Amino acid sequence: MAKKTILELVQKIGHAISSDEIDTLGESQEAFDIIEVLKQTYDEVLDRRTWEFMKDRVLQLDARLVGDNILTNLKIPDSVLKIQCLRYLDDNDKYRDLTYMSPCDFVTKLHNNNPTDVDVTTVISPDGVPLYVKTNKAPQYWTSFDEANVTMDSYEGDKTAGVIAGSSAIIATIKPVATWEATALLPIPERMETLILNEAIASANYRLRQTADPRSERIARRQGVSLRENEPKTNRDQKERHYGRRTSSGR
Repeated sequence: MAKKTILELVQKIGHAISSDEIDTLGESQEAFDIIEVLKQTYDEVLDRRTWEFMKDRVLQLDARLVGDNILTNLKIPDSVLKIQCLRYLDDNDKYRDLTYMSPCDFVTKLHNNNPTDVDVTTVISPDGVPLYVKTNKAPQYWTSFDEANVTMDSYEGDKTAGVIAGSSAIIATIKPVATWEATALLPIPERMETLILNEAIASANYRLRQTADPRSERIARRQGVSLRENEPKTNRDQKERHYGRRTSSGR
């Protein structure tokens, strides 16, 4: 079954609660209220747990095009909940893992650089502390002072912020950001869309009609249990199989 557009989901919810026909988003107060219920349900379901489809996503950091220290501070995409690892493409065209440092250890490391060296530049941290960053090599370490940007310990002096961001690769846990436009699709698996739709119908009945919808509530509960038990399509969560010889105890 094909996924539905945002407008189609709103129309489904409207039909379920006996609303007037909805042709466009926001055409009436009730249509506006329905999409607000859908948005809230989307957030509630995705915040309920770290679903498998949210894990191990491959992204890049974003270049900061304005502000201070744009070469060493790269923006973490808004969808990212947690960075699992950060890699960087060096001048030898090899991706290398960067090592995370706590902000305290990171500042200590950079303060050990000599600010008068020709290959060291002084940048200012978000809280106004000078940091001495090397400009003659690819980064090896990173940290975050504000949970919104990544700061690296060095960079190649001839590279722009866009090139540095384009050389990054992060494996991250994300919360997909939905686009609430009529023809857009929710950035989630199809089975989760069914869960969100039925929870939104139940919520819309309660909030907009002050009535319960036992059928939609039952379907949502069953769908939630099914998703939790059967969500992964790959074998990432299967226990490791052992193909070696058994020991004499048979284990």
